[in-house]
Amino acid sequence: MEPMELNGGRFYARKLTSDNRIDDVPALSLILPDAAQFIADATTAWHEDTEYTWAICEQTSVELLALARLDPKQRTLEVMPAGDPATQLPNDPVLAPKTIGDAVAEGRDTITRWAQGYLEISLTD
Repeated sequence: MEPMELNGGRFYARKLTSDNRIDDVPALSLILPDAAQFIADATTAWHEDTEYTWAICEQTSVELLALARLDPKQRTLEVMPAGDPATQLPNDPVLAPKTIGDAVAEGRDTITRWAQGYLEISLTD
């Protein structure tokens, strides 16, 4: 399967990227030891349907706030923050304040709904 973007309202999930426009390596390095290789392997995993991964981002930004990893065979979803979950995000003042922890929770909810609706699986966690 090709990587899919998922819109969950205030947060969205997009494919992991490292190019001249968007580079997830610095944020992913807070979570994983070899972020560049992980991004390269993520596309292969999507195509082989062994793991689906996303960068969770706030709707007005491409910055990775959390990494989501869904294992369709084990039916597990892990969402890891890229930084302190209590960190407040820069916001337009008309929007309600949000944190990295909110990105984790709302990203998890969006991907869980996608797994149930699109993949027709219930996650175990």
